[in-house]
Amino acid sequence: MVTAGAPCDLSVIVPVYNAAATLERVAGEVLALQADGLRCQVIFVDDASGDGSAGVADALADRHPEVLVLRHEANRGAGVARMTGWPHVTGRYALFFDADDILHGDVLRLTVERMEAHPEVDTAMLAYRYERGGRNTGIEMSYSDTQVYRGLLAAGSPAIGTPGEMGALLMVTNYPWNKVIRVAHFREVGLRFGTTHVNNDIRGHWEMIVKARRIMLSDEVICTHLVDPEGQNITNRFGAERLQMLDALGDLYGLLERDPDLRRREAHRFWGLAHRLYLWARERLEPEVVPRFDAGWAALIGRIDLGDYTELRVRHAPELADALANHLLGPQGS
Repeated sequence: MVTAGAPCDLSVIVPVYNAAATLERVAGEVLALQADGLRCQVIFVDDASGDGSAGVADALADRHPEVLVLRHEANRGAGVARMTGWPHVTGRYALFFDADDILHGDVLRLTVERMEAHPEVDTAMLAYRYERGGRNTGIEMSYSDTQVYRGLLAAGSPAIGTPGEMGALLMVTNYPWNKVIRVAHFREVGLRFGTTHVNNDIRGHWEMIVKARRIMLSDEVICTHLVDPEGQNITNRFGAERLQMLDALGDLYGLLERDPDLRRREAHRFWGLAHRLYLWARERLEPEVVPRFDAGWAALIGRIDLGDYTELRVRHAPELADALANHLLGPQGS
């Protein structure tokens, strides 16, 4: 047993917004790892919940010295909540988890053991499983994510590679909870999630990959992601708040603009991801939001580096280059 502020092996940071019903389960899943000798810290960051989540978290902290509770006075989004928790991490490894998902503790423990054996690995990325509408659908990952994993794991799982070798991972869904990171390394190089309410995990996802010295990829499932198609969470909202998706993408592109080598290497993946998200969101938007969304998308495309656009057209994805030009100039663009 450790106290929440004492050095430990693993810290799990959990943004909390109206998740009173699941906090005890999540804390229990993490703290159960201590039976195997893994010293753990749980950091709950209450993001101005209105359902009594703060009281549940406080009660857990009273019973378990390993639990730390932080809180926001106003709702600021999961990305900001994660960054609120980050300075309080005392573990050698960290996982950013969600309050309403199911943690596969055996895989988490094994991942920490593997990272201990491979000190050059700063990020371990695992698989996930979906459960939709309260029933297990048997879907382990999205089709596109599965294809990326299979390509990178063709020689076996787990696989270790550089960010350049593992660059295809930048295109998978930007979930935060399928990656375990080495805290000392990311304290040194920096780590930041976005500040938007939607798509705030894009920035953190990319940084955990491009700033790592080595990445370990495994097809073992670390999380069951619970999806409620009728729920009121941000994922299911497509009003004006979805405009923030373009702010999140613009923030990420700023990271590439400040690092020309990274931009030259990965700009084609950024624009592929951005275009995919644009199409996904646009077909779901409330009609009155579409004109502003299209204008924001055109403004983002207007930032593209001409050399990177040429590379996109000539080497990587000419059809995507045409699509970006058409958005900016109309069908006559080239």
